[in-house]
Amino acid sequence: MKYEIGSGGHSIEVDFETEKEILRIKTGDRVLNLHAVKIQPGMYSVLLNNRSFVVGIDSNGIERIHVNGTPLTVELLDAVHLHLRELGWDTQREVKAGLISAQIPGLITKIYHTVGDQVDEGEPLFLIEAMKMENEIKAPISGTIQRIGVKEGQTVEKGTNIIEIG
Repeated sequence: MKYEIGSGGHSIEVDFETEKEILRIKTGDRVLNLHAVKIQPGMYSVLLNNRSFVVGIDSNGIERIHVNGTPLTVELLDAVHLHLRELGWDTQREVKAGLISAQIPGLITKIYHTVGDQVDEGEPLFLIEAMKMENEIKAPISGTIQRIGVKEGQTVEKGTNIIEIG
């Protein structure tokens, strides 16, 4: 099955095949045979060219992997998403776009920005108190605050749109 793997602004098209504990990755004329053994859920021991690597996949998302403890952010697009991108529908970016909704019911205790503010990815946006804990929600992307749908002190239900970054 064909995929595109992207990281750090670079991407390659690959084809994966599996045979028992062997993962064969083809890209152009190059073929990599990885011997991979599952150590525990989300963690694999990988042997490539007589070199051993420990590869971990974050349980909260496939976009973050660790190779020998070094974190890497990757994007993996399957054939369907590649075709949608060719048609101009880049669904991966659309999903990651900056519409931040409440994942759980709670109380908005602090909003750090106003409409028109520039924010960087990872910058705190607001605090939500839920189940006696205060959670700081950070910007998933860099951009400009387009809309704020709540006020400080407002109780929100799961799925309530809170902030939109564009």
